[in-house]
Amino acid sequence: MNKLVMAAMTAMTVLATTAGADAKGESKMSVKRLVLAHGVDAREPQEPSTRFKKSDDRVYAFVEVANGTEGEGKITVVFQPPSGPALAEIPLEVKKSPRFRTWAFTRKAHDAGQWGVTVRDDRGRVLAHETFVVE
Repeated sequence: MNKLVMAAMTAMTVLATTAGADAKGESKMSVKRLVLAHGVDAREPQEPSTRFKKSDDRVYAFVEVANGTEGEGKITVVFQPPSGPALAEIPLEVKKSPRFRTWAFTRKAHDAGQWGVTVRDDRGRVLAHETFVVE
């Protein structure tokens, strides 16, 4: 691979990894709301709760993001069971918008106990965290 192609690839990698951060490396995205719910309709959480049944089909993590970047970005929603590794790391696109709403869900929250949901930016920094109980 020639030096020009390598330099261009390096520059693209740097731009991609810093798209959601300012000059100090601080995230320009923040979470305005992280709501756990039984559903999402019309881009809003439905039946918000922090308690779910083992028989519930889905647990939704609704996220409202303030996007202070000049472009699109990414967040990741992680569902953490009471014991063991994370069940899912769900990457979500965040469009260029001062207020962007999105959500993720899991169908695997069937183990009783306290669960966690964490929202991270594209550099792995925690933007929000909530807990819920499965009974």
